[in-house]
Amino acid sequence: MRGTSYLGFLGLAATLTASAVQPPDPPPLERPKPPPAQISSSEGFAPLPYPVVALKRQEKKNPPVPPVLLTKIRSGDAEDWTRTPNDIKGLLEWISAEMNVHFSSNIKAFSDIATDPAKNPILYRSGYKPFKLTPAEVRILREYVLNGGTIIFNSLVGHPDAYQAALQAAHDILPERPTYRLRMDHPVFQSFYEINKVAYRARMIRDGVATDPLPYLNGVDIDNRTAIFISRWDFSLGWEANPHESWGYEDADARKIGGNLIAYITAMRDAGKSVGKSVELVNSDRKTAGKFRVGQVIHTGPWQSRAAAFPMLLNHFHTVTGTPVSFELREVRLDETAVFEMPFLYLTGTTDFTLSDTERTNLRRFLANGGVLFAEAAEGRLSFDKAFRQEMAQVLPGRELRALPKNHSLFREPQAASSVKVRPALAVQRGNQQELAPELYGIELNGVLQVIYCPYDLSAGWERAVAPYALGYEAKDATALGVNVLFYALAH
Repeated sequence: MRGTSYLGFLGLAATLTASAVQPPDPPPLERPKPPPAQISSSEGFAPLPYPVVALKRQEKKNPPVPPVLLTKIRSGDAEDWTRTPNDIKGLLEWISAEMNVHFSSNIKAFSDIATDPAKNPILYRSGYKPFKLTPAEVRILREYVLNGGTIIFNSLVGHPDAYQAALQAAHDILPERPTYRLRMDHPVFQSFYEINKVAYRARMIRDGVATDPLPYLNGVDIDNRTAIFISRWDFSLGWEANPHESWGYEDADARKIGGNLIAYITAMRDAGKSVGKSVELVNSDRKTAGKFRVGQVIHTGPWQSRAAAFPMLLNHFHTVTGTPVSFELREVRLDETAVFEMPFLYLTGTTDFTLSDTERTNLRRFLANGGVLFAEAAEGRLSFDKAFRQEMAQVLPGRELRALPKNHSLFREPQAASSVKVRPALAVQRGNQQELAPELYGIELNGVLQVIYCPYDLSAGWERAVAPYALGYEAKDATALGVNVLFYALAH
């Protein structure tokens, strides 16, 4: 069974449409205005170096400058980006006092960004006006996030023009990846502080814009790492403790969100470097005995959580079993007839999703015809778990996902997997237990498992990925379970 809290110990260590993730248009009230510009566009640049002067022996040396973590984006419109000159300074000072870690910041234009994230780990763009990335900026930022970098867009004073422009910018940078509202089981809401609800500024409540007490962050994921964050409501004024009226978060919650963003991004830095590299499937021998077709299900949520994971599992299966079968992995939609050409479907994701009536009907027919559906909750996310169980209750009414008994062949053939080592995040959730009995659930039709489901993360293990927030099993045991599932499907 799942625990109730997780990930505090880490500290700093699919397609949803835009209309589905953005809030409704605000009421026809006067939109909040930004605070007065306090610096000119020429300020904020690093000062020119002074001539080097040798220090006398008795003179005290200045302490070393902390490493640069945040780069604030400068645009050509000083009326836009200079309105909160002390937001990053205020956040980093607060983080230094609260978390006892020390970072610095600088200011660059998008065109000056290094595509190596080590040189500018986090980009922060805050403004209230609409903006449009140039093709050159899109190319730079795309390479930057694919290399492991992270971008934070803040809608200054909660202005909808800035928010819509940020959504478009995210789409321009990663058009193949959906932008979606982060659910409360996303680790960014537990990476340092447990954030369950937030307080909004009085102006936002007075205008009737605050519709719920939940933080409103959009994200775009690369594998299971959120690489672009977009805040619908302003947190910059809270970072610098500016009392100006806006549609945004109160100071304390604005800082907690900022601190959690920093904690999540720094913990996931290595994950951005080590995953997402596809491998070639064992499919080159055209004379093999047969071809086993695997369909990865496309659904309304982020469905391709780890691009390299399943191909790596298939390669490992061939190595372990030596089975003379070549694999063909295809992306399929459940409302297409191609789904019936597959004997095996793989479904994963990190958030809730829904199937249409046609998709449910086709999946029901697929299972009745002997097809096998294998699903896993990537990162062990509760929102996916809940959605999958609800969908299966509609696909196969009256049939319940039941825990497989310990003596089931899935835990024995071709590899023993009667116990599994768990990842640190899951160990903390389970009272620091390092090893547990594996959990797999299934639905039988005519005495054969046609649905096999793991509510914890397996794919990070298949891929041998850096995944500090994954609630799941370590690589060796996750791979053994995956191989056993494939073996069962082939045998039956």
